[in-house]
Amino acid sequence: MNYRHAYHAGNFADVFKHVVLMMLIEHLTKKPAPFFFLDTHAGRGLYDLSEAQAQRSGEYKNGIGRLLDATRGTLPDEAAAYVQLVRASAGREHSAITAYPGSPLIVARMRRPTDRLVLVEKHAKEADALRSAVGRGRLISVLETDGYASLKAHLPPRENRGLVLIDPPYESDLEFDQVLAGLELACQRWPTGTFMVWYPLTQRAGPLRFRRDLERSGIRKVLDASLSVLPDDAQVGMQGSGLVIVNPPWQLDARLQQLLPPLHALLSPEGLGRTQVEWWVGE
Repeated sequence: MNYRHAYHAGNFADVFKHVVLMMLIEHLTKKPAPFFFLDTHAGRGLYDLSEAQAQRSGEYKNGIGRLLDATRGTLPDEAAAYVQLVRASAGREHSAITAYPGSPLIVARMRRPTDRLVLVEKHAKEADALRSAVGRGRLISVLETDGYASLKAHLPPRENRGLVLIDPPYESDLEFDQVLAGLELACQRWPTGTFMVWYPLTQRAGPLRFRRDLERSGIRKVLDASLSVLPDDAQVGMQGSGLVIVNPPWQLDARLQQLLPPLHALLSPEGLGRTQVEWWVGE
């Protein structure tokens, strides 16, 4: 369930996802026309990493904690922009640890007044927290409903340019089937949209089956980027994470190939794990 993200907020996978998310939104803001952003599993939007749940896991210390502690000049430009946004999002009343932004707040801070956001969260308490976090803003909607149903309800958008983020909790491998079904529907309804899917890298069969089924789905222009901080055969819940990006911006693959090695060095100073940028399906 989405509220469990409080245990994992700010970890290495969150950092990886948010840095790439900012790169995609930055690309969209280069053109004056407004964009549309749909977050199917938005969560609560803002996290206090000093609270018991985050402290119990301590995962943020090896994620955003390492970037916040990095010496000036050692961060890649994209990671430095992310750290700057995290600090600015907290404001003067909080630290970057007590007011850590999730994906909805990151995009809300980067959007222009004409850009439209639809943030979907099915759990009532999380949706209420998200409303409080984003506040009352024109063209920002927080909906308490099923994220996969929102793909049918809100696509294609009237703006006809933008990004859909699909970032479910993956409580079981069955979630990969739901993600693929939702992605197929979304691509049918909005063939020119950009879609980013986050997924965990584990020893379970789900990630491998997801790739196989996606390659057979007929969806084209599928770029995958992954970052792990443990060896592939590590017997842990999650050794890394991946991002599937459908219809990525031009040259995003080249930018990620340059970015991920230094980002990995920051997140895994012991040198464990690896990074990879690969086209799963071409044009």
